Amino acid sequence: MLKLNHAELIENERARPADHRKGHDGYRRKMAALRDTFFEQFLTREARRHPSNDEIIAAFGDLPPADLAVPYDLTPEGLEHVSRCVQRKYVIHFKNIRRCWALLLQHMPELMAEGCAPREVLEMSTAHGATLEILRRKGHRVIGNDFANFVGGAALDSRYRDFNGSDLTSARDDHGLHDGSGVVRDWPYRPITESLGLDVRLFDAGSGPYPFADKSLDSVICFDAIEHYCHPRDWIKVVGEFTRIARRSVLVVPNAVAPHDAKRKDYIEAVYAFQRDMRNYSDDGWACVHAGVLRNQLSVFKLMRLG
Repeated sequence: MLKLNHAELIENERARPADHRKGHDGYRRKMAALRDTFFEQFLTREARRHPSNDEIIAAFGDLPPADLAVPYDLTPEGLEHVSRCVQRKYVIHFKNIRRCWALLLQHMPELMAEGCAPREVLEMSTAHGATLEILRRKGHRVIGNDFANFVGGAALDSRYRDFNGSDLTSARDDHGLHDGSGVVRDWPYRPITESLGLDVRLFDAGSGPYPFADKSLDSVICFDAIEHYCHPRDWIKVVGEFTRIARRSVLVVPNAVAPHDAKRKDYIEAVYAFQRDMRNYSDDGWACVHAGVLRNQLSVFKLMRLG
């Protein structure tokens, strides 16, 4: 798999639906067998580790359906685009689905429950769109946000700026998808999200206010993305935009802090301050109802409006 290019990965997924030689039925049987071993493993396993996505899904007994276990349907032009701009692992559709399915089962069960009421959900930095695909299939109205990359390939690095600091539309992005003229013309995952028919709005999440009215959506979700918007000293300002927009819930899951950032005193102290502020969040009826450890770091925060 490591030697396959983007096109070969897509064809491999077409030949092996659900990453199993017997397709989705084989995947379903494998997951049932995996679930049956959990109680015995709890008694006998000595080495402690975090569960895999498949282990999480098997524990819930709620598997992604077969119609999501198919490869992306990209045009030759779209394939060429993602081959230049997107990491290889993110062109494997069912892998993306399983990762997001596991996160949603654990942290947004109210959106994954059978027969749940339809909600309006915004996902920030939706990337390949798997979260939106899943929630749309559950009957929710979904909107995504995305933007071009500014994380080191260009002169401006969005990860260390202030919120409402640098204007990214006036700079050239990492992949040369727009020229800094002030008009955002493209983004790395466009061919994938367009092939899925997803509604993705282009705006810089490190600048506010966002183009949504107060309390205009039910939930805002941000997986592995807030660290790209600005320096962690201002992450709480980003969350303020999320809670302004949302009526019911906000889920924020920052990526693990990179080793080189963990060595920077100002950066890691700002991360710890953000963790403290999120655990004690209290504004306009909002409160933190869940804080969890992922990848050995406190990096799962769910806020709900309780007032």
